[in-house]
Amino acid sequence: MPRKLLKKVLPTHEKIKEQRFLKIFGSFLHRRELWRLSRKKVITGVFIGIFVAALPMPLQMVLTATLAIIFSANLPISFVLIFISNPLTMPPLFFLEYKIGNFFLRPENPIEFNFESMYDNFGQIALSLWSGALILGVVCATICAITLNYLWIYSVRKNRKASQFNKI
Repeated sequence: MPRKLLKKVLPTHEKIKEQRFLKIFGSFLHRRELWRLSRKKVITGVFIGIFVAALPMPLQMVLTATLAIIFSANLPISFVLIFISNPLTMPPLFFLEYKIGNFFLRPENPIEFNFESMYDNFGQIALSLWSGALILGVVCATICAITLNYLWIYSVRKNRKASQFNKI
């Protein structure tokens, strides 16, 4: 079942509470809904984690915890998924987001994405980068949430059929 696998993989309540950036949430992190492994809570956590991972911002943990508390999503799932964006994946991810933003915004004079041009044209680059990040985040998070929902339902049905077959 998906729950057994998730319990093995996810960080514990104590490990997440030890994060110094999350201490601002205090007793909110003790709410049971944030740790529940129901399908809807996990899927909401996946959506939040992947969406926030796509955003080019520092302190993604704080935003993830805030959104998980607001939407009563599974906090460990959303917390783990923000690490999709890490120092190795950020450069290609940001470049892809910038290209997506340019594709949708269609600037008159697109700027070459490099270190020299970043300081001179920060406003236009930031607009394209954030636009692409929002688009990519919503699209990827939606695809992952729908896929996980389908796989979860499929797994549960398969296990039910197997248990019914074993009873006969």
